[in-house]
Order: sequence, then structure tokens, then C-alpha cells
Amino acid sequence: MRTFFPIIFSAVVILIFGLLAVLMLRLFNRTWWARPRIRRLAWSLPLTGFAMVSVWGLGEYLAKDWISLPAALIAMLVFIFEMGLMLSLPVSGLLHFLNTVLDWIGKRHRRRPAPAIDHGRRVFLKGVAAATPLITLATGTGGLVRAFEPVRIPRKEFFFENLPPELEGFKIWHVSDIHLRHYVTLDHLADAVERAMPLAPDLVLVTGDIADDLAQLPGALSMLHEIKAPLGCYASLGNHEYFRGVGEVRDIFDRSPVPLFVNQGVHLLAKGTPLFVGGIDDPRRMGQKEERFYEITIDRTLSGSHNDEFIVLMSHRPDAFDIAAARGIPLTLAGHTHGGQIGLFGRSAFESYWQDRYLWGHYINGPSQLYTSSGMGHWFPFRLGCPAEAPFVVLRKGTPIASGGV
Repeated sequence: MRTFFPIIFSAVVILIFGLLAVLMLRLFNRTWWARPRIRRLAWSLPLTGFAMVSVWGLGEYLAKDWISLPAALIAMLVFIFEMGLMLSLPVSGLLHFLNTVLDWIGKRHRRRPAPAIDHGRRVFLKGVAAATPLITLATGTGGLVRAFEPVRIPRKEFFFENLPPELEGFKIWHVSDIHLRHYVTLDHLADAVERAMPLAPDLVLVTGDIADDLAQLPGALSMLHEIKAPLGCYASLGNHEYFRGVGEVRDIFDRSPVPLFVNQGVHLLAKGTPLFVGGIDDPRRMGQKEERFYEITIDRTLSGSHNDEFIVLMSHRPDAFDIAAARGIPLTLAGHTHGGQIGLFGRSAFESYWQDRYLWGHYINGPSQLYTSSGMGHWFPFRLGCPAEAPFVVLRKGTPIASGGV
């Protein structure tokens, strides 16, 4: 059942957005709603989307990519149309209203010589009202296209006042949420690895949701290991590892060169300076923060650390940051959110709604810092202003400075 959670989630979202778009069309654009063809088109969106998601699910059940991939793409296009309509219909409705007011004023003054009514303005308003949905739909389609752009590898400098001198310039390549299957494949990962190698990371950390197609997981782990980072490559679990079968995932890791940390870690030496890298389990459930879960898992992970070690924590979900900061952990790396896959000015577009969920970018809480990656991949092929990434985190000594997601 967990395997089909993304599909069930997509079906619910498409139905809700489709019905909201129909409602907005009826409320804000009654002139358009009066046209039977437009009404039929509006109703066809949620119905078509739901049908395509059902075919997508059938393809997943039968393990037939040639069925599931086209159906998933069509379903995502339907969602983009619905989202575009939801964003544009209120604006378009307002313009329709202004045009109606101008028409009413025009009728009142029709028999009067003055003042003259600007008919060009009314034509302009009608044109903008019609163009607004088209503009938002074009923008949304661009978001679908950008979901397939090469992964960015941005450099992020994190400053710590108590950073040991030997860790100045220490480089961590943070990889998260690859979601290997349809939209991101081993070829895409190979391209990212090839571009990361010349940057010479000291350490590679992978924070979960690596492969939705477990047949690609062994190859992915081998590629990441081939970077030959001096201090190694380590991984933690994400919720999709549970969706796809955590037993099989752990068997694959046991046969791979990449250790998987589940409430445990490793002691390393970076130029003679002790470093502890730990990884916590994932709560599996969606919804509210599992604060008690994070308290237990972080304490178990830290039980193997020493007071003189600089600690780096891998947590698939950034929700763990509050507890990590309370425990004085200097650096936490996370993913999971994909940045909401819609960004504005280097932050998630949903940041103001869920400020305590640390959706995308660099966050500071006292001496503790977090970077939430927008992820290399996605099971939902849409990104707008929130590009796929695998950041290089560089440790620096100095006063902490917050930076955005871009």
C-alpha cells in the first residue's frame, strides 16, 4: 500500500484542484461558465486527471513502465492546467468585473456627448482577462520542462564560530531524494557524479529516498562510492525506502560499499580532527512533526559520539532540526520536502505557511545549522523556481550567515 502512496496522493490532489478550478470558474467568470464547451472542458480536467492516475497505478502494479510513464506525465499536465486555472481565474474574474463596470458606465453615457469612454481600455481588459490563464498555463508547462533540466551543484558556505581549524574548507557533497525511476535515471546520476568529482568532496552524504526502482539502487551506490571521497560515502533512510520495502533496501546496502546508518554513526578523522557522522531513522508517517521520535532517534545516534567531535547529522526530514539544535549538533543535512517544488527568491513558495518545517535552504538556530536540499529528483515531475540540486557544503570558521536555497 505504501508503494502507491504517491499515486493516491496525486489522485486526491488532482481531484481537489480540479473541483476548485471548476468552482472558481463558476464564481469568478460567469461569462465563460455560460459557454457549454468551457464547462465541459473544466469538468474534463479532474476526470481526465483521475483516469490517468488510475492508469499510472495500473502500470505500477503491472510493473509496466510503458503504461505508467505516459499516464503519469499526462496526469501531471492536467495538474498544471488545474493549478494555472486556480491561480489565474480570480485575476481574470476581477478583470471581467472591471470590464463589466466599464460597459455599464458606457451605457449610462451612451446618449451623452461627454465624457467619452475609452473603448481601447475595454478591449485591453478583455484581452488581459483571456490571456491571464494562458500565461499561467505556459508558466506551469515551463515548470514541467524544468523538472528535466540537469541537476545543479551549488556551493554553500557554512560558518561556525567554534569550527576546528583543521576543518576549514572541509567539503561535503550532499545528495538527497534522487528518486531513481522514470524521471531521474542512473544516466542522470552519472552526469551529476561526473560534475562533482572535480570538486573533490572530502565526504559524500546521502539523506534518503534514493531509488523508487530498487533495481537501480545497487548501481547508484556504486557510482556514489566511485567518487572516492577521502572520508567515504554514507547514507540514511528516507520514507520511500520504507515504501519500496526497507528489508530489500537494507539487503542491497549490506552488499554495497556504502554504509547505511539507522540511529548510528561513524568516527572519522579529518586532518587529525575527530568528526562524527550519524544518520537517524525515518518516522515513515506523513503529517505532523514526530518530536518524540526524533528525540529517541537522535539520542540513540549521539550515544556513540564523543564530546570533542564535530558532529554532522543526516536526517531525511528537516523536522529533526529543532531537536538537533537542542542537542547542540552543529550541522544537520536533510531533504524530503523537494522545496515544495515551487520556489520564490531562493525559498520555497510555501515557506510562510510552514516556517517551522524548514522546506528549502539554509537555517540557523543558535550554534546549530541546517541545510534542506530541494533534492536531485522527484516522483512528481514539476519544478518552478526550485531547481533540482545536490549542494556542496563547505565548512568555514566565522560568524554564521544565513543563505537562501539558490
